[in-house]
Amino acid sequence: MKCNNCGFEAGEVFEFCPNCGVPVQKAEAVSLNPAADLVLASLKDKLFLVICILMSVGTVLSLISGNLPVIEILITIFLWLTYAKSLKNIADENHLRCVSGSVYANYVVVNVVAIIIIVCGAIFAALLGTFSNTSEIINSLAVEYGEIIPELQNLPETILGVLGVIIGFVLIIIGVACLLFNILGMRKIHRFAKSVYQSIITQTPEFEYVRAARNWLIFFGVCGAISALSSLTTEIIAALTSLCSASSMIIAVILINKYFIENEKY
Repeated sequence: MKCNNCGFEAGEVFEFCPNCGVPVQKAEAVSLNPAADLVLASLKDKLFLVICILMSVGTVLSLISGNLPVIEILITIFLWLTYAKSLKNIADENHLRCVSGSVYANYVVVNVVAIIIIVCGAIFAALLGTFSNTSEIINSLAVEYGEIIPELQNLPETILGVLGVIIGFVLIIIGVACLLFNILGMRKIHRFAKSVYQSIITQTPEFEYVRAARNWLIFFGVCGAISALSSLTTEIIAALTSLCSASSMIIAVILINKYFIENEKY
């Protein structure tokens, strides 16, 4: 250890310089993996525990309502495993990799569903938009769709055809919107989640799309809150499930701001 006053090599054992008597300032320990330290700090935050709890409650409510949210179950499990490791002061890149993989799986599933909606809308518009055999199609649908479809059977075939085209285009618009939001938003969130575990491996705090991930989490969180409010009077469980998901996203935004944006050095 070199004395800052006279430059004498005092060594580690001396608290005062043997040459001039000035207290020797010991060098602060330098972290070997600053990225892991930053990630670990965010995982040990109580807000991350709240996210784990909210995800668990939302998953249980979804199961109670008769759904089987496989991806949500996987994300919940990996989040808890990651939190358990953080209590041992370990930022486990393997569990974080699994969280990132589950987010990507959700991204792929939503893309597939959106494409199916677009294709169904195009087929629906094509079948009913020809203004021929529309009544036969309506009659076949009436077998499965209760009392709404019989009301349509009384309409002229031309009106049914126009209605079919409108419904088809609405489905196409919904599918395209879901596809675009998923590609623009969820893809950015996945890239951020992926960069978190990769930064631990490379030992460099280089996180991708931090601000984009934060902004899209806000967007999806607000959409989830609106969905929860809209279904509050009809489906309580569905509303609570959406509310848990929306709340976990907003809390994730707070964590990103606190640990990744305020400490932004990339």
